[in-house]
Amino acid sequence: MHRRVKKVLADSRGTVAVLVAVLMVALGGFIALAVDIGHLLAVKSELQKAADAGALAGARALIPYVGNPTLPNWTSGATVAAQTVGLNQAGGVFLSDSQVQAFYYNLASKALQATAITPGNRDCPAIQVTLSKTDGANGGPVTHFFANILGIATSSINNVQAVAIISSPGQVDAGSCFPLATPLTWVQQHWNDDPPTSFRVGSSYHSTDGGQWTSFLIDANNVPTIRDLMDNGNPTMLKVGDQIWIEPGTKDSLYSYAREKIGQTVLLPIVADNFGTNAATPLLAFVPFYVEDAVGGSDKYIQGHFVKNYPTTGDTPGGAYYGAFIPPKLVR
Repeated sequence: MHRRVKKVLADSRGTVAVLVAVLMVALGGFIALAVDIGHLLAVKSELQKAADAGALAGARALIPYVGNPTLPNWTSGATVAAQTVGLNQAGGVFLSDSQVQAFYYNLASKALQATAITPGNRDCPAIQVTLSKTDGANGGPVTHFFANILGIATSSINNVQAVAIISSPGQVDAGSCFPLATPLTWVQQHWNDDPPTSFRVGSSYHSTDGGQWTSFLIDANNVPTIRDLMDNGNPTMLKVGDQIWIEPGTKDSLYSYAREKIGQTVLLPIVADNFGTNAATPLLAFVPFYVEDAVGGSDKYIQGHFVKNYPTTGDTPGGAYYGAFIPPKLVR
C-alpha cells in the first residue's frame, strides 16, 4: 500500500513537471510576442509623429499666398512637408519615402477637396502626409525579435496619415485689433504688392482711400476712447459679420499718439468701401499693417504698408485671406 502511494505521487510530480515546462514555453512565447507587438506599435507611433510634423510644417508653408490671383503656395507646402518628414526616424531609419498631397479641407463636411475648386469661407488649405514602412519604403517592414520563431519574420505598417490645415481668422480675440478700419477695395489692390506699397492714412491724404478710425462695436467718437483702443485693442472678441463703427474727424492728437506703434505690425479690420461717415458697417476680414510713421498736427497721417505673413490669436477660421492667418492645426 505504501509503495502504491509513493508511485502515484511520483507519477503526479512527473506530470506537473511536464505541465510546468509546457506553461513556461507558452509564457515565454507570450512575452516574446508582447515584445514584438510593443516594438511594432512604437515604430507606428514614430511614423505618426513624423506624419504629423510633416503635415503641420507643410500647412504652414502654404502661407503667404502667391500669384495673381493669389493662391496657397501648394508647391512650397508639399516640399516642406516632405523635407520635414525626412528629418524623422522610425525603427532607427530616416524616413525618405512619403506621399504628400495638397487639398482644401471643408470645415463643415470634413471632406478633402481638389485644389482646383473655388474655395468658400469654410474651405481651408490643407496638406496630407501618408507614410508606410513596407517593402521598398522607409527601410522595409519592421523586423521582429522573437515572432520569427513562429514563422513571422516581419510586419508592414501601411498608410499612417495626418492632415493639417491653415486658415484665415473668422474672429479674433480681445486685444488683437488696432482701431483703424481699411476698405476692401484698397486691401485687394495693395495687400499682395511686392515690394509692399507704402501709403498714408489721414485727413490730408484722402483718409477714406486707405483707412479711417473705428471704435469697434460701440459708437464713441472721442479722443479718450480711441486712445484706449490704441493701447489695448478691441475690448471684446471681433468676428466677421460684426457691425463696427467708423469714426471720421477724430482729433489730430490721435495721429501723434499713434507714434507709439511705429515699427510694429498691427491688425486692422476690413470693411466695405462706403464708410466715410459716422456709421456702422460690416466687418469683412482682417489684414496686418506695419506702421512706418505717424505725424500729428495740420499735416496728420499714419503711414505704413500691408503685411503678408502674420499669425493671429483665436482659432476660429472663416474669413478671406489677406495676410493674417491662424497657425496650422491637425484635423485628422
